Amino acid sequence: MNLRALGTALDDIGLEPGVVALGGRDEQCWCIHGTPAGVWQVYWMERGQKNHLVELPDESSACELLLGKLTYSQLIAGVVGKR
Repeated sequence: MNLRALGTALDDIGLEPGVVALGGRDEQCWCIHGTPAGVWQVYWMERGQKNHLVELPDESSACELLLGKLTYSQLIAGVVGKR
């Protein structure tokens, strides 16, 4: 999975725009991006702080982690999984 596929999947689960900064950083949202050291970071940015930071070895692992977190959140909120 890459950032483009992640963006599509996030749309599919009904995630509101602006909740994720794909490939970058922004305040009050989930951020996912590569670093110069070659690792990928996933975290919630608030007041300039990286909260719940996870570093992963590749883009695919980072995308899958964030998709899992956000799909779970949408499921708990009742946005996905309705029949």
